[in-house]
Amino acid sequence: MLYSEPLAYFITFTIHGSWLHGDERGSYRRGGIFIESDQILKAKKNIIAKDTLFRLSQEQREMIGFAIDELCARKSWQVHEKNIRTNHVHIVVTASDIKPERMMAEIKARTTFRLRKAGLLHTEQKLWTEHGSTIYLFTDQEFLQACEYVRDCQ
Repeated sequence: MLYSEPLAYFITFTIHGSWLHGDERGSYRRGGIFIESDQILKAKKNIIAKDTLFRLSQEQREMIGFAIDELCARKSWQVHEKNIRTNHVHIVVTASDIKPERMMAEIKARTTFRLRKAGLLHTEQKLWTEHGSTIYLFTDQEFLQACEYVRDCQ
């Protein structure tokens, strides 16, 4: 069934420096412009990102999960699935009072705050990429596929 309002949003964002423009997987610039694989561009971006690249530890991943649940409960957003990986985060979440881009920004801010407060992230360390992916899920099938991907395919 197709709904007039999204059932949920499938939000994905990455650790700063973990998926660079020019990567063989491709990437997107602001405005949805797709960037093909480009080894020269990737090498340039690698030089910029090499000092900040890291992977999330299990403790950091758990704190991020806690912060997401905490924020979503406070805002009355319903988390259907979440998966915090070592270099990116996936969330399927429902909220009627906010655009997914703003929701993603609030989640990033809250998780960064919690990590710093717990002493799991240096104050000057950049954690998240500037944006991410926000997919509107309008059908039951899209919703179920996104939940299955986040739960089982990572």
